[in-house]
Amino acid sequence: QELVAHYADLRRQLTRDLRDPHYAADIAQSSFERVYAQATKPRGAACDDATGGIESPRALLFRVARNLCIDEARRRKVAQEWVGTHATLGTHLVAPSSEFILAQQRVLARVVDTMEKLPPRRREVFLLFRAYGHTRAEIAERLNITEMAVAKHLLRATIDCSRVFAELRAELIEPQHVHNHAGFDTALAEDF
Repeated sequence: QELVAHYADLRRQLTRDLRDPHYAADIAQSSFERVYAQATKPRGAACDDATGGIESPRALLFRVARNLCIDEARRRKVAQEWVGTHATLGTHLVAPSSEFILAQQRVLARVVDTMEKLPPRRREVFLLFRAYGHTRAEIAERLNITEMAVAKHLLRATIDCSRVFAELRAELIEPQHVHNHAGFDTALAEDF
């Protein structure tokens, strides 16, 4: 009963502070539910208090409401930042043309062809490193070769793939937003 008596005060205070009666009602309801659940938890035979051992139900009710408001403000801030970040990213993107898609398919076909022409060990090392994310030490242990051999295989595979990209660079049609990013061949070279 004591919680019910303070509920109206809490709702008035929240309406004044938040300036949104619907939002204030939601926070007040959630606060009441949490404090009520805490007050009605069985505490054992030693607890005869009607509020479940809570010293000041009013203070707890208002504190829970304040914490819920803070949590909601943080959630809204994160959501707004996310929307702001992704909204600005979306404005710079351009739908790829059919020529770009065709060029990318040609590049992919050439890369697959190049990968198939690599010696089996070099291809295996390269795929374990680039596709599956294994470290050089893991690859060396797995294939029973030295880390230096792994590094050499990776370097040679990178050079082979870079040649393919150098040949295709003139053919490749890229939309505007792609020019600002490092290419695949640059990303390969960063590991060495």
